Amino acid sequence: MAKTNYKALLANRMEQDFSKWLAQPHVQEREVYRFLHTMKGTAGTIGLMELSEFCGHQLNSFAEDSTALLPVQTLNSLMDTLTGFFTSEESVPEKAANASEETPAKESFVLVIDADAEFAASVKEALEAQGIPVVIALDGKKGMELFYALQPQMVILDRTLPDTDGFDLVAQIHEAAKSRFLPIAVISADDRMENQIRAMELGATDFLAKPLNMPFFAAYASNRLRSQKALSQGSLYDDLTGAGNRTYFNQVLQQTTALADKTKTVFTLALLDLDHFSKVNGQYGHLAGDEVLRTFSRLLLKMKRESDYLFRYSGEQFALILPDTNAKKAAALIDQIRSAFAETDFSFASSEPFQVSFSAGISEYRNKQDAPVNMADSALYQAKQNGRSQTIISGRTADDIRRHLNLIIVDDDSLVRRLVSKQFSGWKPEDFDLRIEEYVDGASFVESPWYKPEENYMILLDGVMPKMDGLEVLNHVRSQYPHENIVISMLTSRNNESDIVLALKNGADDYIVKPFYAQEVVARVERLTMRMFK
Repeated sequence: MAKTNYKALLANRMEQDFSKWLAQPHVQEREVYRFLHTMKGTAGTIGLMELSEFCGHQLNSFAEDSTALLPVQTLNSLMDTLTGFFTSEESVPEKAANASEETPAKESFVLVIDADAEFAASVKEALEAQGIPVVIALDGKKGMELFYALQPQMVILDRTLPDTDGFDLVAQIHEAAKSRFLPIAVISADDRMENQIRAMELGATDFLAKPLNMPFFAAYASNRLRSQKALSQGSLYDDLTGAGNRTYFNQVLQQTTALADKTKTVFTLALLDLDHFSKVNGQYGHLAGDEVLRTFSRLLLKMKRESDYLFRYSGEQFALILPDTNAKKAAALIDQIRSAFAETDFSFASSEPFQVSFSAGISEYRNKQDAPVNMADSALYQAKQNGRSQTIISGRTADDIRRHLNLIIVDDDSLVRRLVSKQFSGWKPEDFDLRIEEYVDGASFVESPWYKPEENYMILLDGVMPKMDGLEVLNHVRSQYPHENIVISMLTSRNNESDIVLALKNGADDYIVKPFYAQEVVARVERLTMRMFK
């Protein structure tokens, strides 16, 4: 559905609200507040930014919790102004009109670990205004979990945390951060020199004093992220092929193994070796051999999934680490790569065109089994002994168990539900099934039999709803159900206000500020649910 149709739907729904108001002598003030809150978020989401800004300004004139009755005639001017936004011929901005067709880029993101939810929210607001996504943890335990599960590109942590000393946290993550050139900034209102020195001794990159100058801080974070990307690419990747190098392979394998052991999930390692590669070098020269290696690597980079890791393991041998993937699915991907590579012709100088094949050994890692490299290497050796150009899976693997992610959208705004559902309908995860459920308000969600202990859930929860608001729903879910398989992100049109702070303190994993582009929500959900499917 085109965005202009969403504009018509929003206009129609607004007129229905106005008709209901005009049929009665008074309207509750909090009902007007909720109406403007919804209009602000939805209008911005579908590209009507002037309408969104107008509704945001009007919110200041009404109280969210007031039960006062307003004479309906006092709202005539407001209703006329709002109607005027839909009678103009202005078109929806191009970016918004095409938003549902865009694919979000994979971005760097920052992990903020700070018990001061107000401060953390202000950091998130400042960085996300610069296009830098932020995930917040309010204590050290959650911070450590997100650090290893999501692998951020930068960590900002407070010196004082409720469950641990910030310096202890730096000491714990320093080695892993160093291997990825990941900057760690310690922040504290206590900027005595001994604290600054201690932070540096433990491996922090920077020490910043509170309160922060937010414009400077946003520029600082952008600078550090650019440096991290440049350093990481320069030292962890093979110059010839662009694949990760052996050092990077060892780091990723160690992290993936530790995560699989912790979460009791599976991953697959594949070793791929070009067949008779020495003959290519001997017959056509090393420059030709280099071109074969580059071509093979480009193909692997193109055909692997975004979540997979590619490395040049040694010489003509490459390695793929495929998180949350069993051996059967890994073998299917490698067969696709084999078919594509078989169609690649090489020709050097005056030689006749020729093709190069490869052999592959696969090991599936589950529950602290034997070293996956040894298992994959043995399988690769068997593939070579059996005649090459084939894939061998090491040992016996468990049957494929299909898992599910239940995406639950709880929002009284039918247009927001429709926009988000449509965007997710185009998201086709390879290793689990996605189920989408919608609820028109918090009460209907809470009263429904939505929960099954063996499944995983991502809940997108509107902050302001009739009958039962988002914070009440959040408290209910966090008090009645376990945290491990439920991720909750609040949707709100209010930025950096008390409801955001309360949501973080009461167990929200993240929040998304309306207006938003629907494809951005897909990227957030994919990132936030990674720890359940790795």
